[in-house]
Amino acid sequence: MKSIDETRDWQMACREKALSIAEMLITKQHDYGKANITDFGELGILVRSNDKIARLKNLSKNNTNPKNESKRDSWADLAGYSILALMLIDEEFDLPFTEFTTVDKVEELEEV
Repeated sequence: MKSIDETRDWQMACREKALSIAEMLITKQHDYGKANITDFGELGILVRSNDKIARLKNLSKNNTNPKNESKRDSWADLAGYSILALMLIDEEFDLPFTEFTTVDKVEELEEV
């Protein structure tokens, strides 16, 4: 079992997870480009999300160890798909994608 760091609190852990998902999304989006989302929009995100949910249900129901990505990775992907869907709904997905290192941008977000 993981030991608890007494200097951290729930809010800090939540913020760290959210920033980690943002960094993952930025890195993956750089590789994928926008068409993988804009070609099918929200429905495409629903299909991808359903694939992850089906995988997690199967692994949990059968108490199986994953042979590919971890269950944690699948949960992280689901969180990422949720952010992408929110960006589509809020009409932010087509904002310009600027080149920067993800660490620089995450540190900027942490200051907010």
